[in-house]
This record gives sequence, C-alpha cells and structure tokens, in this order.
Amino acid sequence: MTGTAAPSLPSRMRAAVWRGPGRPLTVEELPTPRVEEPEDVVIRVRAAMFGAALVRAVTVGHPRLSPPAVLGTLVVGDIVETGAAVQHLKPGQRVTLDPHPPCGHCDNCRDGLQALCSTKISISPGAHAEYVRIRPPVATHARPVPPGVSAGEALLTEIVACVLDATHTAGIGPGQDVLVIGCGPVGLIQVQLARLQGAQRVFCSVNHPGRRHLVRQAGGVPVAAEDLSAEHMAVLTAGRGPHVVVEAVGSAATYASAFEVVRDGGTVVGFGGCPSGTTIPLDLNAVHYRRIRFVGSYHYAPGVFEEAARLLETGQIDLKPLLTHRIPLDRIADAVATARRPDCLVPVVEP
Repeated sequence: MTGTAAPSLPSRMRAAVWRGPGRPLTVEELPTPRVEEPEDVVIRVRAAMFGAALVRAVTVGHPRLSPPAVLGTLVVGDIVETGAAVQHLKPGQRVTLDPHPPCGHCDNCRDGLQALCSTKISISPGAHAEYVRIRPPVATHARPVPPGVSAGEALLTEIVACVLDATHTAGIGPGQDVLVIGCGPVGLIQVQLARLQGAQRVFCSVNHPGRRHLVRQAGGVPVAAEDLSAEHMAVLTAGRGPHVVVEAVGSAATYASAFEVVRDGGTVVGFGGCPSGTTIPLDLNAVHYRRIRFVGSYHYAPGVFEEAARLLETGQIDLKPLLTHRIPLDRIADAVATARRPDCLVPVVEP
C-alpha cells in the first residue's frame, strides 16, 4: 500500500489483552498494525482512556465485546503511517479521534438526529496498545491536536463535546441558576461550561468530600449530596430552585431529585446513563402544571467536537485537575483498581 510511513516501524508491539470477565488484563505481544486501505492511518498511542465503561467491561463483560480483545476507543497519538489517499495528515502529526462522526445517510441523520447516528469509529486493535490503525473514513475521525494541548487533555475532547452539547440542549444562559448533580469529570466540566455560558450561580452536588475544592476551582458552589432537597435548593436560589438541573450520575435516586428541586418552568437534562429498565415514580400532574421540560442528552451534533477542541486550545476550560492518574501499559493489571479509587477522576493509559 503506497503512502507515507515512519522509517522504522517495529513488526511487533505490546498491547493489553482482555481475556474475559473477571480476568485481569495482561500485556502481550501482537503484530504491529500497518496500513491496509488507502484511507488508513496508523498512530503511535500517547494516551488512552480507561473509564467506567471499561471497568464494567473488564469485570462483568460487555454485550458488544467478545474476548480476547484489546479495549479502548478514546485515544491520542502521533501518526506514523498513512495510506495513499490520505493527504491532509502527515507522519509526526499528533491527532485525537472523534468517535461519533455522523454518516449523513441513515434515518437518524436524515431526520436531523446526527448525534444518534449508528456510525462508530473503527480502530484496530483497541486503544490500549502501542500502535493502532484507524480505518476509513479517516477524514471524519482524526483531528489534529491544537498547539499547547497535552495528550491527556486532548483525550477528553470527546467528553467535553458531549457536555457542551448538553449545555446547548439545556439552553443554559446568562443569569440562570444551574444545578449539576454529580462531581465526576462530566459534572466538573459541566460546571465550567455553564459558567462560560454566563450562568449566575452553578451548584454542584458532592458525595466525595475531597472534591469540594475542585468544584470551587471550576467556578461552582459545592452542595453536599445529603442536602439535595427542594427546600435547601430554594434557600440557595432566592426561593425558586435552579433554572436548569443536569443529572450527571445515572441513578434513579438522583433523577428523582432533579425533578424535585427544579423550579417551575425549569429544565431537567438527563445526561447520566442508567442501567436498562431503570424507572422512577414521576408526578405527571406536577410536570404538566409546573411546565417542567425534560430532555435527554447523548453524544453531540456535528461541529460540537471542533467547538470543544477550540475551548481547549484557547484555555477557556481547565482539564488538568481531572487528569489524576497515569497507568503505564506494563501496569495495566492495576487499571481497574486505580479507576475505582475515590481520588481517581480520569485514569490515562500511557503506553
């Protein structure tokens, strides 16, 4: 396959292999991926995500994954080889990947629901390896990392894009009171983005005492999770409750709290994903007469990924405090335990 390549790409590489639920990840040698199609790109991995979804996959399995497999889709790396049809990317360039580029042809895309397009990025093997191949169409996947943005920060571009889309969906704007339920990476990013949109006050529920300072650092006001009640939130918001409540935990209890505390005419945004079949009692009479708006938020619309990248490039949001733990590939067996630590926000695998 004619293209451009680094002068010395090894024939074999190290990768973290998952061999089934409940079994530890092991570092094994695999063939180094090479360009196979004209639009392929091979990158040397610099950072890869190990989030909650992968913790579940390793421990209990995943309906779309079959062992043995190399896991991970969120990745940042340096290009080492490109196919003949790739003209806009060159070896040595650092890129991150947009894992949800809309195809433009499916029913959802034609209906204007590009965020629900079924297209997913295809990399081989998964991101927890020294090298990965990005399959066609690469032009819709690879995005150059802006100057001054670290590999770890660039790794979070997709998450920032998801939260940014939720911010737009909620209609967060100047003068509003906003409550973010959840103090994980999503919640802390949401606090920053709400402030950027001009929200007057942004409250954030905290169930980890060690994260109160992170909420303040993001521009928010920490609220103890046990104080998340309509009465307490009314005291903090001149008696009316928040204009917008963003649920970023994904539990029945916190979704119920969101409907309880939102003000009349307010908006509840469902960002947190719950287990299938999760339900809550909902007073539809109250929803009707209080004119409560409820909207789900999942993925993002076209252009939002690029908007998120610009926020990183211009330093309008600070992701450094979220990058709490680095996991060398040689210690990948510790990844699950590390990700479960109460002081861990974003664990980054660094081959």
